[in-house]
Amino acid sequence: MRLPLLLAALSLFALSAAAQQRPKINRHTVYIDVDGRVLSKDDYKAKLRTGHFKVDNPQAEGKSFVSLSLRPADTPDAVRLKALTPQRAFTTAAPAFTATDLQGRQFTLEALRGKVVVLNFWFVNCPYCIEEMPNLKRVATSYQPQDDVVFLSFALDKPERLKKFLQQRGDFGFAVVPEAKGMAQQFAIAGYPTTIVLNKQGQYLYDQEFTDNTVRLEDAIRRGLRE
Repeated sequence: MRLPLLLAALSLFALSAAAQQRPKINRHTVYIDVDGRVLSKDDYKAKLRTGHFKVDNPQAEGKSFVSLSLRPADTPDAVRLKALTPQRAFTTAAPAFTATDLQGRQFTLEALRGKVVVLNFWFVNCPYCIEEMPNLKRVATSYQPQDDVVFLSFALDKPERLKKFLQQRGDFGFAVVPEAKGMAQQFAIAGYPTTIVLNKQGQYLYDQEFTDNTVRLEDAIRRGLRE
C-alpha cells in the first residue's frame, strides 16, 4: 500500500492500534465523488488535497477498503478546529521536554519559545509515516531560510536503525530524536504518524494524524508566525 489518500481516510478513525493493522487500499478500491460518480484514484487524491473535501463512508472487507467516498469539508476553514484529543486542546500548553537529536543537538521547549515548532511522531516500520515524508520535506524546505520555524521529529527507533534508514532514503527536513517512546506517551500520541504545531508560546495550535494534505499544516504554521 503506497497510496497517500489512505492517510486522509484513516484519519477518520479512532486510532489506538499500530498503523499496519488498518485496512489497506488496493487496485480494486473504488473512489466515489460527492454526487456518486466514480472517480479515478488521481482525481480523488486531487480533491482531497484541496482541503475542501473529506473522506466519507469508507467501506472495508477484511483487510482491504472496498470503496471510499467524498463529502464537503465541515467548514471552509483550512485549519482543523479541534484537536485529536482533549490532552492536546488548542491554546493549552504542551508538556515541557528536553530532547537530543541524532546530530547531538539538544532541544528544549523553553529554548524554543518565540518560535513556531512543528513536531512529527513516527517510526521506521510505519508505511504511512514514510508516505508523508516527501510532503513534509517540501514544507520544511520552504522554511529553511528562516529560523523562526523549527521542525523536530520524535522517532520510536534506536539511533543505529534511524541512521541507516535516513542514509538509504534521505532526510525529510526534520531533526530526528531517537528512542522517543516516552516523549510520545508524554504527548498522548495514539496513532502514527502524528504532526503537531506549537505556537510561539509553546501552546498547541494544530494536531493531525497524517499530513498528506499539507494545506492545513502550512496554514497553521502561517497562523503561528502571525501571532
